[in-house]
Amino acid sequence: METAIGIDLGTTFSAIATIDEYGKPVVIKNLTGDTLTPSVIYFENANETIVGYEAKERQFFGEENIVSLFKRRMGNENFERSFHGKVFNATDLSSILLKKIKEDAETVLNKKISSAVITVPAYFNDFQRKATINAAENAGLKVLKIINEPTAAAIAFGIKQDKNQTIMVYDLGGGTFDVTIMKIEENVIKVIATGGAHELGGKEWDDRLISYFATKFKEEFGTDPIENKIAFNDLLVKAENTKKQLSTAYFAKFSIVCDGNRGNYEISRSKFEEITEDLLQQTALEAEKTLKEAALNWKDIDGVLLVGGSTKMPAVSEWVERMSGKQPIKGINVDEAVCLGAAICAKNELEKENPTLSLSGKKSFNIEEVMSHSLGMIAENNDRTKYINSIIIPKNKTIPAHETRPYRFYTAKSENNEMEIYLTQCETEIIGDGNIVGKFLFSGIEKTAAGVSIIDVEYNYDKNGTVQIAATQRETQKKLQMRQTPLPEDMSWIDMPPEQQQITVTSRLSVVFAVDLSGSMAGQPLKQAQKAAKEFVNKLDLSKTSVSLMPFADKVQVNQELTQDKKLLFSGIDNWTLMKHEGTVGWGNATHPFDKAADLLKNMDTHRFVIVLTDGMWLRQNIAIEKAKKCAAQGIEIIAIGFGKADLKFLKEIATSDKNAMFTNIDGLVTSFSKIAQVITESAGKLRV
Repeated sequence: METAIGIDLGTTFSAIATIDEYGKPVVIKNLTGDTLTPSVIYFENANETIVGYEAKERQFFGEENIVSLFKRRMGNENFERSFHGKVFNATDLSSILLKKIKEDAETVLNKKISSAVITVPAYFNDFQRKATINAAENAGLKVLKIINEPTAAAIAFGIKQDKNQTIMVYDLGGGTFDVTIMKIEENVIKVIATGGAHELGGKEWDDRLISYFATKFKEEFGTDPIENKIAFNDLLVKAENTKKQLSTAYFAKFSIVCDGNRGNYEISRSKFEEITEDLLQQTALEAEKTLKEAALNWKDIDGVLLVGGSTKMPAVSEWVERMSGKQPIKGINVDEAVCLGAAICAKNELEKENPTLSLSGKKSFNIEEVMSHSLGMIAENNDRTKYINSIIIPKNKTIPAHETRPYRFYTAKSENNEMEIYLTQCETEIIGDGNIVGKFLFSGIEKTAAGVSIIDVEYNYDKNGTVQIAATQRETQKKLQMRQTPLPEDMSWIDMPPEQQQITVTSRLSVVFAVDLSGSMAGQPLKQAQKAAKEFVNKLDLSKTSVSLMPFADKVQVNQELTQDKKLLFSGIDNWTLMKHEGTVGWGNATHPFDKAADLLKNMDTHRFVIVLTDGMWLRQNIAIEKAKKCAAQGIEIIAIGFGKADLKFLKEIATSDKNAMFTNIDGLVTSFSKIAQVITESAGKLRV
């Protein structure tokens, strides 16, 4: 049978474990005889790397071409490092690390390793989990499962227990912090709630020591050692060592050599705890928050399991005992628990499809994980006044999880109807910074008779905590085609009301702006129409858009051919005043602009629009409606905007969708360009709008 392998892919140290011939989980030592491998890579040349302790030593001596702490950048498409002419992202770097760990284990075991369970922080989002899977696959590993680090530690702890317990796993590693509440019962390990901090770990404690001693050195010698690369690398190593010393001793010495000066200092454990007290408080706040989400109090917790090398700091144990009223749970190696639990999980994945663990012939456990983030999408709220985070699957729901939600989407015939879904991992309706983790485009949406379609958006959260998204057009029951695209650099539009956002043009447009210059448009209405037209032009990207001006009343006249010149357009708009005064197109409502507009746009290989701005009733509405539909049948989208005495029902008849018909002011002119779906509610299969 294939060897069961579990890997703790850590921020500062990584480890690998297996199940021995006696059914016991054991850590596999690397080729230097250590159970932990520093997550540090040295690029010797374009094709050769050194991973682990030797790379960490070279980092200490200030050598170039070294990278560490890249786990914190997993899934970040903007992170990259260049070495010897090659560019690497966090996935590439993690792959190099995993390959080294795998090869060392193969040498020690004298066996080929082809698959593994890999652990990640519980807070990891969809992109980070998928990046971890990609890194493993690039290293030649099939991922049996991605499992949260606290859950893996609880598995390693749970196999030794003979009683039901509710525990908190407090996981403070070198670069990350997780807190998880879970129940361990006779045949189940069930996660109730999880939380954590993305960049909170032992490194932050190291940084405080560096800042503390660098300040003392600067005060003494006037030089900042942090700005000296060699001195700074020395500080990095000494700070980590000092932190470890203070876990067993009450005092530690610290020396700094920089620019020919040497500073000798000493720090007490109490001082160290004082300058890092706020960091510990951050973990306390996360723990309290997670307890609240689990609807529990400290008295409901049977014990706190400490995991991660940074929990060796005495202040952590003291805080846990003070808050929980109990000493932390003992009897588990805080550095090895995660990889040991992952190895147990790997054995289970190889033996059975269902997550039932046979542990030394004693017990069986079912593992029930939960989502560490709520999953949703950016949507327009029900009255289209703002963008919100519409949660589809709430946080702490047991995985795998599946939910479907309906959304309203306005369709048009003249374009390939595409709906944009921005994947969010956010706990409230407010869209926070950094919570938008992906953009997906769904195409193939067919135009409906009413111009409004219901799109059922489906989210699946699999056993690895990764997300799969699908969408179905309800009217056709067709699954929509999907492609993932990069997030736009500018997401400022989410802070503006949907009806006031600026047009974003992704392809070429040809627009005919048809303005009603009948008698009712005299005076203030005409000024309002001119203002609307100019503001509309200002909102357009004229590098990709051509606009024509077409006043009409009893007859139609093009007073500006299609152009991308703003000055010509503004001059043409101003000329409407003279045309109105001289009655150039008449005074009544005897005609419509659609035949002339269709003729003007017929040879345009672009997205084509007719925007009609009117303030009154038209004389031959039936003919206008017929011609508008004929225009739309040629793939031209019509937007009808009314004010004053305009008839909204008529506007809907000539527009290509209800969304494109509006009785509004200038702020509503650009609504038809939105590709974001709108939130609706549904009860017993019926929409409530």
